[in-house]
Amino acid sequence: MKLTACARLVLLAALSLPAAAAGPGAHVHGAALLDVAVDGDSLTLNLEAPLASLLGFEHLPRTERQHAAVRAMAATLNKPALLFVATPAAQCAVVAVKLALPVLAAAGKAAGDGHADLDGEFVFRCARPAALRDVELKLFAAFPHLRQVDVQLAGPRGQSATRLTPQQARISW
Repeated sequence: MKLTACARLVLLAALSLPAAAAGPGAHVHGAALLDVAVDGDSLTLNLEAPLASLLGFEHLPRTERQHAAVRAMAATLNKPALLFVATPAAQCAVVAVKLALPVLAAAGKAAGDGHADLDGEFVFRCARPAALRDVELKLFAAFPHLRQVDVQLAGPRGQSATRLTPQQARISW
């Protein structure tokens, strides 16, 4: 079934409702949330993570070492094909990356309640979508503070949810 762009957005919003409903407790250091939508030749991943899960801190960078860590994190996230490895036979390529990184805001601006998150959207287009069967997360190797990723999947076989860890870093459908 081919979904329109509007239907895909509604589906992704619906997938994120349980996480949003969890309220303040959803901000857990060492954890992240990942929504995965497979629709035709499109693979869309929405990542939400406390910056402490990626950087080890979530305040505005104070030292040159912290500034360098933020730059390195942004550079890594802007290479999603190295972080989210889709089934090779599907021949998926990155077509869009959108990152919301509060720590990159102008110095002197407060980061809200002190619990800053990364919100990222990564869109891939697959030349052979019928071959797309799984995605392996390389996030754990790239971000050692990350210990678990709760995944919600909307794919060709319906919806499912799972928890990924460094030991089990692949979601299949």
